[in-house]
Amino acid sequence: MQLIQQLIQGVSLGSIYGLVALGYVLIYQAWGVLNFAQGEVCAIGAFSMLELHSELGLPVWLAMPVAMIVSMAVGYLIELLSFRPLENAKGTSRLIATIGVSICVRNLLRVIFGADSFAFPSIFGDKPIEIGGLIVVPQNLWNTAFGFGLVILLNLFLRHTRVGKSMRATAQDKEAARLMGINVRRSLTNTFVMASAIGAIGGMLLAPVYLFNSNLGSVIGTKGYASAVLGGLDYASGAMVGGIILGIAECLAVALGSSAYQSVIAYIVLFLVLILKQSGIMSRKKGVEKV
Repeated sequence: MQLIQQLIQGVSLGSIYGLVALGYVLIYQAWGVLNFAQGEVCAIGAFSMLELHSELGLPVWLAMPVAMIVSMAVGYLIELLSFRPLENAKGTSRLIATIGVSICVRNLLRVIFGADSFAFPSIFGDKPIEIGGLIVVPQNLWNTAFGFGLVILLNLFLRHTRVGKSMRATAQDKEAARLMGINVRRSLTNTFVMASAIGAIGGMLLAPVYLFNSNLGSVIGTKGYASAVLGGLDYASGAMVGGIILGIAECLAVALGSSAYQSVIAYIVLFLVLILKQSGIMSRKKGVEKV
Protein backbone atom coordinates (compact mmCIF):
# COMPACT_ATOMS: atom_id res chain seq x y z
CA MET A 1 0.00 0.00 0.00
CA GLN A 2 2.88 2.34 0.81
CA LEU A 3 4.37 1.68 -2.63
CA ILE A 4 1.08 2.59 -4.35
CA GLN A 5 0.90 5.73 -2.24
CA GLN A 6 4.34 6.80 -3.40
CA LEU A 7 3.53 5.98 -7.03
CA ILE A 8 0.42 8.18 -6.91
CA GLN A 9 2.42 11.02 -5.43
CA GLY A 10 5.21 10.47 -7.95
CA VAL A 11 2.85 10.62 -10.93
CA SER A 12 1.30 13.80 -9.52
CA LEU A 13 4.67 15.46 -9.02
CA GLY A 14 6.02 14.15 -12.32
CA SER A 15 3.09 15.46 -14.33
CA ILE A 16 3.98 19.00 -13.25
CA TYR A 17 7.66 18.38 -13.93
CA GLY A 18 6.49 17.36 -17.39
CA LEU A 19 4.72 20.70 -17.88
CA VAL A 20 7.88 22.61 -16.98
CA ALA A 21 9.90 20.34 -19.27
CA LEU A 22 7.43 20.96 -22.08
CA GLY A 23 8.36 24.64 -21.99
CA TYR A 24 12.01 23.70 -22.48
CA VAL A 25 11.12 21.42 -25.39
CA LEU A 26 8.90 23.93 -27.19
CA ILE A 27 11.55 26.67 -27.09
CA TYR A 28 14.34 24.27 -28.02
CA GLN A 29 12.46 22.98 -31.05
CA ALA A 30 11.61 26.48 -32.26
CA TRP A 31 14.79 28.37 -31.34
CA GLY A 32 17.36 25.59 -31.23
CA VAL A 33 18.59 26.62 -27.79
CA LEU A 34 17.85 25.60 -24.21
CA ASN A 35 16.16 28.39 -22.28
CA PHE A 36 17.69 28.28 -18.81
CA ALA A 37 15.46 31.20 -17.80
CA GLN A 38 12.39 28.96 -18.02
CA GLY A 39 12.53 28.16 -14.32
CA GLU A 40 12.48 31.87 -13.44
CA VAL A 41 9.39 32.36 -15.61
CA CYS A 42 7.76 29.57 -13.59
CA ALA A 43 8.75 31.39 -10.39
CA ILE A 44 7.22 34.63 -11.67
CA GLY A 45 3.92 32.82 -12.13
CA ALA A 46 4.10 31.52 -8.55
CA PHE A 47 5.04 34.91 -7.05
CA SER A 48 2.31 36.64 -9.04
CA MET A 49 -0.19 34.08 -7.79
CA LEU A 50 0.93 34.69 -4.20
CA GLU A 51 0.54 38.46 -4.50
CA LEU A 52 -2.81 38.32 -6.25
CA HIS A 53 -4.34 35.69 -3.97
CA SER A 54 -2.78 36.39 -0.57
CA GLU A 55 -2.17 40.15 -0.75
CA LEU A 56 -4.92 41.42 -3.04
CA GLY A 57 -7.49 38.81 -2.02
CA LEU A 58 -8.39 37.58 -5.50
CA PRO A 59 -9.98 34.10 -5.57
CA VAL A 60 -7.84 31.26 -6.89
CA TRP A 61 -9.88 30.82 -10.06
CA LEU A 62 -9.16 34.46 -10.98
CA ALA A 63 -5.63 34.81 -9.58
CA MET A 64 -4.29 31.86 -11.60
CA PRO A 65 -5.14 33.16 -15.10
CA VAL A 66 -4.00 36.70 -14.18
CA ALA A 67 -0.68 35.32 -12.90
CA MET A 68 -0.35 33.33 -16.11
CA ILE A 69 -0.87 36.51 -18.16
CA VAL A 70 1.84 38.25 -16.13
CA SER A 71 4.26 35.40 -16.90
CA MET A 72 3.34 35.52 -20.58
CA ALA A 73 4.10 39.25 -20.63
CA VAL A 74 7.47 38.66 -18.93
CA GLY A 75 8.19 35.83 -21.36
CA TYR A 76 7.44 38.14 -24.27
CA LEU A 77 9.85 40.75 -22.89
CA ILE A 78 12.57 38.11 -22.45
CA GLU A 79 12.08 36.98 -26.04
CA LEU A 80 12.05 40.56 -27.32
CA LEU A 81 15.10 41.81 -25.43
CA SER A 82 17.38 38.77 -25.20
CA PHE A 83 16.36 36.11 -27.73
CA ARG A 84 15.33 38.14 -30.76
CA PRO A 85 18.55 40.22 -31.05
CA LEU A 86 20.56 36.99 -30.94
CA GLU A 87 18.39 34.97 -33.31
CA ASN A 88 21.19 34.55 -35.85
CA ALA A 89 24.00 34.33 -33.32
CA LYS A 90 25.85 31.13 -32.45
CA GLY A 91 24.16 28.64 -30.14
CA THR A 92 26.71 29.25 -27.39
CA SER A 93 25.98 32.99 -27.33
CA ARG A 94 22.25 32.42 -27.04
CA LEU A 95 22.76 29.81 -24.34
CA ILE A 96 24.86 32.22 -22.29
CA ALA A 97 22.17 34.88 -22.78
CA THR A 98 19.53 32.63 -21.23
CA ILE A 99 21.77 32.01 -18.21
CA GLY A 100 22.26 35.75 -17.85
CA VAL A 101 18.52 36.37 -17.97
CA SER A 102 17.98 33.67 -15.37
CA ILE A 103 20.46 35.29 -12.98
CA CYS A 104 18.96 38.75 -13.51
CA VAL A 105 15.37 37.63 -12.91
CA ARG A 106 16.32 35.58 -9.86
CA ASN A 107 18.10 38.51 -8.25
CA LEU A 108 15.26 40.84 -9.18
CA LEU A 109 12.83 38.55 -7.35
CA ARG A 110 15.20 38.53 -4.38
CA VAL A 111 15.29 42.35 -4.33
CA ILE A 112 11.49 42.65 -4.55
CA PHE A 113 10.44 39.82 -2.22
CA GLY A 114 13.57 39.32 -0.13
CA ALA A 115 15.47 36.11 0.55
CA ASP A 116 13.10 34.78 3.23
CA SER A 117 10.77 31.87 2.56
CA PHE A 118 7.04 32.41 2.15
CA ALA A 119 4.11 30.23 3.13
CA PHE A 120 2.44 29.49 -0.19
CA PRO A 121 -1.29 28.79 0.22
CA SER A 122 -2.69 25.39 -0.67
CA ILE A 123 -4.52 25.96 -3.94
CA PHE A 124 -6.84 22.95 -3.83
CA GLY A 125 -7.09 22.38 -0.09
CA ASP A 126 -4.98 20.25 2.21
CA LYS A 127 -7.57 17.94 3.75
CA PRO A 128 -6.60 14.35 2.83
CA ILE A 129 -9.08 12.04 1.11
CA GLU A 130 -9.18 8.33 1.92
CA ILE A 131 -9.80 6.10 -1.09
CA GLY A 132 -9.69 2.35 -0.49
CA GLY A 133 -7.15 2.64 2.30
CA LEU A 134 -5.03 5.19 0.39
CA ILE A 135 -4.58 8.69 1.75
CA VAL A 136 -4.68 11.09 -1.18
CA VAL A 137 -4.06 14.84 -0.96
CA PRO A 138 -6.37 16.90 -3.25
CA GLN A 139 -3.31 18.76 -4.55
CA ASN A 140 -1.98 15.50 -6.00
CA LEU A 141 -5.21 14.73 -7.82
CA TRP A 142 -5.48 18.21 -9.29
CA ASN A 143 -1.82 18.32 -10.26
CA THR A 144 -2.21 15.09 -12.21
CA ALA A 145 -5.39 16.35 -13.89
CA PHE A 146 -3.78 19.66 -14.82
CA GLY A 147 -0.61 18.02 -16.07
CA PHE A 148 -2.20 15.48 -18.39
CA GLY A 149 -5.08 17.78 -19.34
CA LEU A 150 -2.81 20.58 -20.49
CA VAL A 151 -0.62 18.21 -22.50
CA ILE A 152 -3.71 16.90 -24.30
CA LEU A 153 -5.00 20.43 -24.95
CA LEU A 154 -1.59 21.52 -26.23
CA ASN A 155 -1.41 18.59 -28.65
CA LEU A 156 -4.90 19.41 -29.94
CA PHE A 157 -3.92 23.07 -30.31
CA LEU A 158 -0.72 22.29 -32.22
CA ARG A 159 -2.41 19.82 -34.55
CA HIS A 160 -5.80 21.39 -35.26
CA THR A 161 -5.40 25.17 -35.17
CA ARG A 162 -3.81 27.49 -37.71
CA VAL A 163 -1.52 29.08 -35.14
CA GLY A 164 -0.47 25.68 -33.80
CA LYS A 165 0.29 24.32 -37.26
CA SER A 166 2.37 27.42 -38.01
CA MET A 167 4.33 26.87 -34.81
CA ARG A 168 4.98 23.22 -35.71
CA ALA A 169 6.05 24.11 -39.24
CA THR A 170 8.41 26.79 -37.94
CA ALA A 171 9.94 24.36 -35.45
CA GLN A 172 10.54 21.77 -38.19
CA ASP A 173 12.03 24.06 -40.86
CA LYS A 174 12.03 27.86 -40.67
CA GLU A 175 12.97 28.45 -44.31
CA ALA A 176 10.33 26.08 -45.64
CA ALA A 177 7.74 27.65 -43.36
CA ARG A 178 8.68 31.11 -44.60
CA LEU A 179 8.32 29.98 -48.23
CA MET A 180 4.83 28.69 -47.41
CA GLY A 181 3.79 32.16 -46.30
CA ILE A 182 4.04 31.58 -42.56
CA ASN A 183 5.08 34.52 -40.42
CA VAL A 184 8.09 32.85 -38.80
CA ARG A 185 8.79 35.78 -36.48
CA ARG A 186 5.26 35.66 -35.07
CA SER A 187 5.40 31.88 -34.70
CA LEU A 188 8.65 32.08 -32.74
CA THR A 189 7.14 34.67 -30.42
CA ASN A 190 3.94 32.64 -30.00
CA THR A 191 6.01 29.60 -29.06
CA PHE A 192 7.92 31.55 -26.42
CA VAL A 193 4.76 33.07 -24.94
CA MET A 194 3.02 29.70 -24.84
CA ALA A 195 6.02 28.09 -23.14
CA SER A 196 5.89 30.90 -20.56
CA ALA A 197 2.19 30.27 -19.91
CA ILE A 198 2.76 26.54 -19.42
CA GLY A 199 5.72 27.25 -17.16
CA ALA A 200 3.65 29.65 -15.05
CA ILE A 201 1.03 26.97 -14.43
CA GLY A 202 3.76 24.52 -13.47
CA GLY A 203 5.28 27.06 -11.08
CA MET A 204 1.94 27.74 -9.38
CA LEU A 205 1.24 24.04 -8.91
CA LEU A 206 4.74 23.21 -7.68
CA ALA A 207 5.06 26.16 -5.29
CA PRO A 208 3.08 24.49 -2.44
CA VAL A 209 5.36 21.43 -2.72
CA TYR A 210 8.72 23.18 -2.31
CA LEU A 211 10.14 25.78 0.03
CA PHE A 212 8.84 29.00 -1.50
CA ASN A 213 11.51 31.67 -1.86
CA SER A 214 13.39 33.62 -4.52
CA ASN A 215 15.40 30.51 -5.47
CA LEU A 216 12.26 28.61 -6.46
CA GLY A 217 12.97 29.18 -10.16
CA SER A 218 16.33 27.48 -9.91
CA VAL A 219 14.79 24.42 -8.25
CA ILE A 220 11.90 24.15 -10.69
CA GLY A 221 14.17 24.82 -13.66
CA THR A 222 16.49 21.98 -12.69
CA LYS A 223 13.58 19.54 -12.41
CA GLY A 224 12.15 20.62 -15.75
CA TYR A 225 15.50 20.51 -17.52
CA ALA A 226 16.26 17.03 -16.16
CA SER A 227 12.82 15.81 -17.28
CA ALA A 228 13.24 17.30 -20.75
CA VAL A 229 16.68 15.76 -21.26
CA LEU A 230 15.47 12.41 -19.93
CA GLY A 231 12.45 12.31 -22.25
CA GLY A 232 14.22 13.81 -25.26
CA LEU A 233 14.29 17.40 -26.49
CA ASP A 234 13.04 16.53 -29.98
CA TYR A 235 9.86 14.79 -28.80
CA ALA A 236 7.22 16.89 -26.99
CA SER A 237 5.44 13.96 -25.37
CA GLY A 238 8.79 12.80 -24.05
CA ALA A 239 8.73 15.77 -21.66
CA MET A 240 5.78 14.28 -19.79
CA VAL A 241 7.33 10.80 -19.80
CA GLY A 242 10.59 12.16 -18.44
CA GLY A 243 8.76 14.19 -15.81
CA ILE A 244 6.77 11.22 -14.53
CA ILE A 245 9.86 9.02 -14.34
CA LEU A 246 11.69 11.73 -12.39
CA GLY A 247 8.73 12.32 -10.07
CA ILE A 248 8.36 8.63 -9.27
CA ALA A 249 12.11 8.26 -8.75
CA GLU A 250 12.13 11.15 -6.28
CA CYS A 251 9.17 9.83 -4.28
CA LEU A 252 10.64 6.32 -4.11
CA ALA A 253 13.98 7.76 -3.00
CA VAL A 254 12.23 9.60 -0.17
CA ALA A 255 10.22 6.52 0.82
CA LEU A 256 13.19 4.16 0.77
CA GLY A 257 15.79 6.55 2.11
CA SER A 258 15.49 10.15 3.23
CA SER A 259 13.94 13.41 2.03
CA ALA A 260 17.50 14.68 1.62
CA TYR A 261 17.87 12.37 -1.40
CA GLN A 262 15.08 14.11 -3.33
CA SER A 263 17.18 17.11 -4.31
CA VAL A 264 19.95 15.00 -5.88
CA ILE A 265 17.79 12.67 -7.97
CA ALA A 266 17.51 15.19 -10.82
CA TYR A 267 21.30 15.50 -11.03
CA ILE A 268 21.72 11.73 -10.96
CA VAL A 269 19.21 11.42 -13.80
CA LEU A 270 21.08 14.04 -15.84
CA PHE A 271 24.36 12.27 -15.22
CA LEU A 272 23.01 8.89 -16.32
CA VAL A 273 21.25 10.24 -19.42
CA LEU A 274 24.32 12.14 -20.60
CA ILE A 275 26.37 8.97 -20.27
CA LEU A 276 23.93 6.32 -21.51
CA LYS A 277 21.64 8.07 -24.01
CA GLN A 278 22.32 11.72 -24.68
CA SER A 279 19.28 12.22 -26.92
CA GLY A 280 16.76 10.99 -24.32
CA ILE A 281 14.77 7.80 -23.91
CA MET A 282 11.94 8.89 -26.23
CA SER A 283 14.14 10.41 -28.92
CA ARG A 284 14.35 8.82 -32.35
CA LYS A 285 17.69 10.46 -33.13
CA LYS A 286 20.72 8.21 -33.24
CA GLY A 287 23.24 10.93 -32.62
CA VAL A 288 23.56 14.00 -30.49
CA GLU A 289 23.93 17.60 -31.59
CA LYS A 290 26.64 19.51 -29.74
CA VAL A 291 26.42 23.27 -29.22
